[in-house]
Amino acid sequence: MQITVILGIFLALLVGETAAEMPDWLRWMTGPQTVTLTLGILLLFGSLVHISTKMLITTLENARDISRTLMSLPGRVDLIMRVLVFALFAVQLTLGGWARQVCIDWQFNQWVIVDEILLIVPLLIMILTKWYCFYPVNRFIKEYIVAGQLADGVSARPVWSRRQYMSFQIRHGLLIILVPLLLILAYKDSVELIVHHYNVVQGRLIFGESTEMIKELMIMAGAGCVFLLSPLLIKRIWHTRPLPDGPLRMKLEEFCRQLGFKYRDILLWDTYSAVSNAAVMGLLRPVRYVVISDAVIENMSDQQIEAVFGHEVGHIKHHHILFLMLIIFGAGGLAVSLFELLAHRVGALDVRYSDFIIYGCGAMLVLGWLFLFGFISRCFERQADVYAAWAIDRQSSDSLSNHGAGVMAGALYRIAMLNGISPATRSYRHSSIGSRMEFLNSLADRDGAMAHYAKWMTVIKIALAMAFPLAVVISVYCV
Repeated sequence: MQITVILGIFLALLVGETAAEMPDWLRWMTGPQTVTLTLGILLLFGSLVHISTKMLITTLENARDISRTLMSLPGRVDLIMRVLVFALFAVQLTLGGWARQVCIDWQFNQWVIVDEILLIVPLLIMILTKWYCFYPVNRFIKEYIVAGQLADGVSARPVWSRRQYMSFQIRHGLLIILVPLLLILAYKDSVELIVHHYNVVQGRLIFGESTEMIKELMIMAGAGCVFLLSPLLIKRIWHTRPLPDGPLRMKLEEFCRQLGFKYRDILLWDTYSAVSNAAVMGLLRPVRYVVISDAVIENMSDQQIEAVFGHEVGHIKHHHILFLMLIIFGAGGLAVSLFELLAHRVGALDVRYSDFIIYGCGAMLVLGWLFLFGFISRCFERQADVYAAWAIDRQSSDSLSNHGAGVMAGALYRIAMLNGISPATRSYRHSSIGSRMEFLNSLADRDGAMAHYAKWMTVIKIALAMAFPLAVVISVYCV
């Protein structure tokens, strides 16, 4: 759902910025009609989600092969719901006139961050509705997992309540994105209001002829500071605490020393034992944290925990966060610049159906960016898997042992089972668990396989590093 939230917010900001320039065919609904349509879409979505959830629960209860159905069907329904959320939100913003209503008719764009919050209110309502209605499906899955744990003689916690489920989803699906982003937007609006006050109200340029350039640099610097310090926010948004002293912490600390990995702290992530996962956050060592969920510690062996931990270390060792930032800001900025250039050139030609051409090409640019981001993310996940498998035995960097690959593959499979995910289920950013397991086994004890793979990843990173300054140059030219 995080991808849906990010895309929805990006769309809202983009449409909000251009609300005054919308073509006539997008202005057919205003005022009370817009509010009525927005409420109608929210009610329609709520009804569809409620009915779909009821049908899904009935299907799961009557399934002959509950294991296979449980591992595949809920994920497909969830994907359809996420696509539906984004599609309906796009309709509300454009055809429904919500962006124009907020930014132009109500003129909330003159207030700090108020317009951005109101723009995404329909998106937030649909996401919360989806989570609330989908809880029975999640509970059914968790009950099945707990029953399997008890049958295997493994201790298990009670399944979380709806209140705990909603609290977890809000903190990890919304607040982790909204809090840093709203801080950046509030800072941006404040800087723009101050500059506007000096330039227009007092009639003088606050920084002389370089006012616009300095304003943009100030906004970029503020956004960079929020991004660098965001781990301090995230560890408070999530329920985390330092991993208690004991054999496991000592083992992980020694593991880090052997790998030369620097960090601020190792945190225990309280998920009511409902999520088996780990994460690393922070580019700089003073604000870098490694987070391990309670379910991983409770249900996996020490060596599998080391593998999961090593996967997160691999992301830092291979600078994946930095390269993903290059894609987000470089490729994202390039896509926006190309869209603006296209809109200006096509609009100047006054050709027939120019609006459809502009928005169609804009959609293609967004799809291209999504494809690139997803592909690179999946490559980085596999590289982190390989690093974790290598770290288990720490043999030569040119080879990967069968034992290390087996431990990491087993950890991946265990995480899939604990989260109720089929190994065959595809993921936009992580690929399927099954394909990642097969990839590890294909590299193990094959002469030259690791060296060839390392060269391939180096080529990808060099291409990204070279593409970023090129994207900046093109963006400046477009502007």
